[in-house]
Amino acid sequence: MAADDVSVQLKTELAEKLTELARVLDRPTSWLIERAIEDFVVVQEWQLAAIDEGVRAADAGQNVPHDPVAAWAASLGQPAELPLPECK
Repeated sequence: MAADDVSVQLKTELAEKLTELARVLDRPTSWLIERAIEDFVVVQEWQLAAIDEGVRAADAGQNVPHDPVAAWAASLGQPAELPLPECK
Protein backbone atom coordinates (compact mmCIF):
# COMPACT_ATOMS: atom_id res chain seq x y z
CA MET A 1 0.00 0.00 0.00
CA ALA A 2 1.27 3.48 -0.83
CA ALA A 3 2.21 5.73 2.05
CA ASP A 4 3.11 9.38 2.44
CA ASP A 5 5.74 10.70 4.81
CA VAL A 6 4.44 13.28 7.26
CA SER A 7 6.39 15.21 9.84
CA VAL A 8 4.92 16.00 13.24
CA GLN A 9 6.28 17.86 16.24
CA LEU A 10 5.34 16.49 19.64
CA LYS A 11 5.83 17.92 23.08
CA THR A 12 8.77 16.21 24.75
CA GLU A 13 6.63 14.53 27.41
CA LEU A 14 4.26 13.09 24.79
CA ALA A 15 7.15 11.91 22.61
CA GLU A 16 8.69 10.15 25.61
CA LYS A 17 5.39 8.42 26.42
CA LEU A 18 5.02 7.39 22.79
CA THR A 19 8.55 5.98 22.73
CA GLU A 20 7.86 3.98 25.90
CA LEU A 21 4.57 2.62 24.48
CA ALA A 22 6.36 1.63 21.29
CA ARG A 23 9.00 -0.19 23.33
CA VAL A 24 6.43 -2.03 25.47
CA LEU A 25 4.32 -2.96 22.44
CA ASP A 26 7.42 -3.83 20.39
CA ARG A 27 6.18 -1.62 17.55
CA PRO A 28 7.71 1.34 15.75
CA THR A 29 6.55 4.76 16.94
CA SER A 30 5.33 5.45 13.40
CA TRP A 31 2.95 2.48 13.72
CA LEU A 32 1.48 3.91 16.95
CA ILE A 33 1.15 7.37 15.42
CA GLU A 34 -0.64 5.96 12.37
CA ARG A 35 -3.07 3.97 14.57
CA ALA A 36 -3.78 7.07 16.67
CA ILE A 37 -4.47 9.20 13.59
CA GLU A 38 -6.67 6.49 12.07
CA ASP A 39 -8.72 6.32 15.30
CA PHE A 40 -9.02 10.12 15.38
CA VAL A 41 -10.17 10.28 11.75
CA VAL A 42 -12.76 7.52 12.27
CA VAL A 43 -14.22 9.31 15.30
CA GLN A 44 -14.30 12.68 13.53
CA GLU A 45 -15.96 11.19 10.44
CA TRP A 46 -18.56 9.48 12.64
CA GLN A 47 -19.23 12.67 14.60
CA LEU A 48 -19.60 14.84 11.50
CA ALA A 49 -21.94 12.29 9.90
CA ALA A 50 -24.04 12.15 13.09
CA ILE A 51 -24.27 15.94 13.18
CA ASP A 52 -25.34 16.03 9.52
CA GLU A 53 -27.97 13.37 10.22
CA GLY A 54 -29.27 15.36 13.17
CA VAL A 55 -29.46 18.56 11.15
CA ARG A 56 -31.36 16.76 8.37
CA ALA A 57 -33.80 15.28 10.91
CA ALA A 58 -34.34 18.68 12.54
CA ASP A 59 -34.87 20.29 9.13
CA ALA A 60 -37.50 17.62 8.43
CA GLY A 61 -39.27 18.51 11.69
CA GLN A 62 -38.20 15.33 13.49
CA ASN A 63 -37.46 16.70 16.92
CA VAL A 64 -38.68 16.83 20.50
CA PRO A 65 -39.43 20.20 22.12
CA HIS A 66 -37.09 21.27 24.89
CA ASP A 67 -39.61 21.37 27.75
CA PRO A 68 -40.64 17.68 27.55
CA VAL A 69 -36.98 16.63 27.32
CA ALA A 70 -36.04 18.80 30.31
CA ALA A 71 -38.95 17.38 32.35
CA TRP A 72 -37.97 13.82 31.41
CA ALA A 73 -34.30 14.44 32.31
CA ALA A 74 -35.28 15.95 35.65
CA SER A 75 -37.41 12.89 36.43
CA LEU A 76 -34.67 10.33 35.82
CA GLY A 77 -34.05 8.19 38.89
CA GLN A 78 -37.17 9.51 40.61
CA PRO A 79 -40.08 7.29 41.71
CA ALA A 80 -42.34 9.00 39.17
CA GLU A 81 -39.84 8.82 36.30
CA LEU A 82 -41.41 10.05 33.07
CA PRO A 83 -41.28 8.02 29.85
CA LEU A 84 -38.83 9.12 27.16
CA PRO A 85 -40.50 11.85 25.09
CA GLU A 86 -41.34 10.84 21.55
CA CYS A 87 -40.24 12.60 18.41
CA LYS A 88 -42.96 14.56 16.63
